[in-house]
Amino acid sequence: MRYNELIEILQGTFAIDTRLGGSSPAIIDIRLLERNERNWNEHVLYVGSLARLNNPPDRPIMILSVDEAPVLPRGSSYARIRQEDVNDIFNTAKDLIFEDLRGKSIFFELAQMAMGEKKMGCIINAAATLLGNALILVDLGQKVLAHSTNYEIMDPLWAQNIERGYCSYEFVQKVRTSKHMQEWSRRGNETQLITLPGDMQPKLVARIVHGGHVAGAVVMIEHHTPIARSHKRLLPLVGRLLFDVHYRNSDTGGAHESFYSAILYNLLDEPNISNTVEYITMSNIDFPAEMRVVVARFVRPMENRYIKRTLSMELERIFPKGYSVQYKSYISILVSEVSEKQVQELARLAVNEDISIGISWPFSNIAEFKRHFNQAVSSIKQAQRFGRVNEVFDYSDFNYYDLLYNYTGKIPLEHYCHPALRVLREYDRANNTELYVTLRTYLEHKNNLRATAEALFIHRNTLVYRINRINELLKLDLGNVNVVYSLVDSFRIEAFLKALAESGLPVIQDSEHQNSAGKDVLHR
Repeated sequence: MRYNELIEILQGTFAIDTRLGGSSPAIIDIRLLERNERNWNEHVLYVGSLARLNNPPDRPIMILSVDEAPVLPRGSSYARIRQEDVNDIFNTAKDLIFEDLRGKSIFFELAQMAMGEKKMGCIINAAATLLGNALILVDLGQKVLAHSTNYEIMDPLWAQNIERGYCSYEFVQKVRTSKHMQEWSRRGNETQLITLPGDMQPKLVARIVHGGHVAGAVVMIEHHTPIARSHKRLLPLVGRLLFDVHYRNSDTGGAHESFYSAILYNLLDEPNISNTVEYITMSNIDFPAEMRVVVARFVRPMENRYIKRTLSMELERIFPKGYSVQYKSYISILVSEVSEKQVQELARLAVNEDISIGISWPFSNIAEFKRHFNQAVSSIKQAQRFGRVNEVFDYSDFNYYDLLYNYTGKIPLEHYCHPALRVLREYDRANNTELYVTLRTYLEHKNNLRATAEALFIHRNTLVYRINRINELLKLDLGNVNVVYSLVDSFRIEAFLKALAESGLPVIQDSEHQNSAGKDVLHR
């Protein structure tokens, strides 16, 4: 559970005034503050009084304090609470945090079982035991794919469905006319608590989405364990895992894989590209008129295929009409457009899941899917060379660096840098000034004095003085668009060469990766 999520839940019961918001890291523990606190931890939530501390924190922390906080390290998260609520908030938060940690442990245990090629019956029974209730897995055609056997199902409606192996017509009609189901359809949440006429037990139902479409559902019947917040968080993940295991072990293994996903995979796989393009043309397969590729990659190597599958599901949730595909270490989705709201969701996903995300330029011919897939990946790789991860990167911001990286190297890149940059560097060294960075920032802000001064944290008059001095030294027309482009490109080249030098990477690519932008994509 992350800090922002916990605060939002607590604010439903307690008066909490958020004063400082950091990056909302994951919480692994909670502690009451002690006067002699020394061993600060960025993933511990502290509750108490900061004013009485003998040792201020030496790193960003998460704190719920009864008093005004002193200056905290940059990146800290701080909220004000009432003295009389300290104990209740501490106990409530502790229960929520440990419930969340237990939920993650449950899912990890099930994923480990699934990776060990256990039979479906063993896995769904283990899931039922860990969740404390009976589970039933159904597909979109109302067929009962699997059910747990370690808890008796008292509800006659579901007992009948399981015996038949499919949902009866009477049951389906009750589902369709259910007020809860109609509300769920409008809201589109992953889970919904549903009680049908004649039910003896409440049901928590989670949709299973694949390829941007609902493929089935998992039903948890409340009997032994009351339905809790952790069940609502876990059931969608458990449902997807059970769905994958069922089809992996069935005679139709892989049949649930999206038809479009298979086509996209073949378009990325070099030996199959030409045949696949020909097949698309002959079959008149429909793709959007305009497309973009969104690609995600874990910042650190991730081999757990179920965690990768969960990430793929998250992309499908953000882009419900997209077509997803996994290729080597990359998880991608083909979409018709990317809205600002979806970019914001991707940004949250990048931080929460420790991934970087790239977005390609638009294109209209599906035969160009691989080139634009490479653009999205190149955005991730180029950003990483500049030390940037856990963000959303648009190819428009990195295409010039991609061009430089695929440059053949016959002439040193330094030769393409405008000599004005060398003049400014030498002047800065000799006079302890900052004209180099001033000109770069000025051009980045389109010659806007106010925006540039704010970006540099200097007074407007100071900026005017610097610009005048730059004009005296360089004698260039900064109103000439070609001069500006030349200077901007030169700054980019120097930044790129500096990043390469710091990372120890060569500029020249081998011949296999010199033909198109981003072709180093699969050599991580």
